[in-house]
Amino acid sequence: MASVTILTESCKGVEDCGLCMDACPKNLFTAATDANSRGYIFSAITDEAACIGCAACMHTCPDFAIVVTKTKKSKEAANG
Repeated sequence: MASVTILTESCKGVEDCGLCMDACPKNLFTAATDANSRGYIFSAITDEAACIGCAACMHTCPDFAIVVTKTKKSKEAANG
């Protein structure tokens, strides 16, 4: 599992960038319904639970606006 954090104020928007949308192998990124304080329509993730934690979006983002954190499975969940 993975946690995806989008730093909306750092994102320069899907119209001016959108590299995360192209990089995600699961196509989990879309345009948000709001704009940040600079007027950019930032990226949003559609289904964080479907994220495989590859971090392609994070490594592709030129503004360091995406943080992917892999979470460890508990031993009980792994054995269950």
